[in-house]
Amino acid sequence: MPRPIVDLVASRTILHGTPALAELAVIIGALDPADRRTQATLIPIVETLTRINPSRIIAPNYEVWLEAAVMAGILARTQAIPRQDRRKFLNDTLLFLQAADAGAVMVSRNSHDLDLLLQLKPQVAVLLYDNS
Repeated sequence: MPRPIVDLVASRTILHGTPALAELAVIIGALDPADRRTQATLIPIVETLTRINPSRIIAPNYEVWLEAAVMAGILARTQAIPRQDRRKFLNDTLLFLQAADAGAVMVSRNSHDLDLLLQLKPQVAVLLYDNS
């Protein structure tokens, strides 16, 4: 993240959505234990997941799940999102709606997907950044 965004985020309470944590955790199971590169890849992921304060982890409730599934389905259909990308898009939608439900600001560099979501729910607070 650009330094001004890092400074801004560091001065706020950070919440972690379970869909994002699951995207990290699935890598742990997917990596080949026999591959010599696996251990070096796993260490920062495991350290990140274990460093998070459990009181800062939020999970989507039933209503958020349903709304996210419907929104993701609408956008998958209307934007011709490839089948292999639909699960990731559902996770993005869950995180987007979780932020709204928690009254939090979602920070992301995924401007393409979030632009689509903001067209459906423009009242959600999102801070987009670019690495350039």
